[in-house]
Amino acid sequence: MRKYGFKLFSTNLQNNPAFVDEAAAFVRANNREMFIELMVVPTTPAEDWDVFRDKFAGLEVTIHAPHNTMNFDTGYPERFESNAKILDAARRAADLFDAKVIVVHAGGGGERVNLEETARQFRLFDDPRIVIENLPYEAEDVEGVMHGTTPEQIKYVTDYAGCGFCFDFSHAVCAANSLGLDIEKQLSGFYKLNPTVYHLCDGDINGTEDRHMHYGEGSFPLKAFLQKYVAADAMITMETGMGMPKDASAWIKDFDYLHQLQEL
Repeated sequence: MRKYGFKLFSTNLQNNPAFVDEAAAFVRANNREMFIELMVVPTTPAEDWDVFRDKFAGLEVTIHAPHNTMNFDTGYPERFESNAKILDAARRAADLFDAKVIVVHAGGGGERVNLEETARQFRLFDDPRIVIENLPYEAEDVEGVMHGTTPEQIKYVTDYAGCGFCFDFSHAVCAANSLGLDIEKQLSGFYKLNPTVYHLCDGDINGTEDRHMHYGEGSFPLKAFLQKYVAADAMITMETGMGMPKDASAWIKDFDYLHQLQEL
């Protein structure tokens, strides 16, 4: 059975606690086929973690580590010490929820040396819970270009570091378009790497920017993605929506949308 993840940020407790309660209640009501993916934001107050522990008691939780926009970037050797400290917050969160997965982005820089540095740092992190997420080649909120954009690059890191893999469909589509590569070949290549977990949103099939659209808002062939490139027992985070959520209704609709696709 596939399980679908509700994406939350650790800052949601400060800016919209009702959203956290609504999301947790919905996941609890559908516990057999849902989990929570929690993005760890470094500025989260320490006291909030005890609150999250109580609210998520009995629920399956995966952790997403801070990334480029939060000063975490594995593509450069001078960042290793600060990266390790930032990653420690994600490890502590994983310990708190007994999470089996910590999603960590590949890094910045489009040269081979940047890819090799990411592989080196992932190996030094030495945590079996860590999975590397493939990235788009470019993003509005990141200076320069990124690596971890092709199956070959991700395989290099997973082989060298011995880590798992988070397959992000939107990142794969955007990277393929930026690099002039065949989308289907890239998706097939990523799927062959036996992903540990998946990220899925809707988007522009011809675009280069990751928009995190809710399902049905874009042009991704979502049914085909699910049929061809997602394992039958996959954990799929619904990585949809941008900005501050008012309530959980859009994500509940996303959950229903994916259910309907599976039944067609």
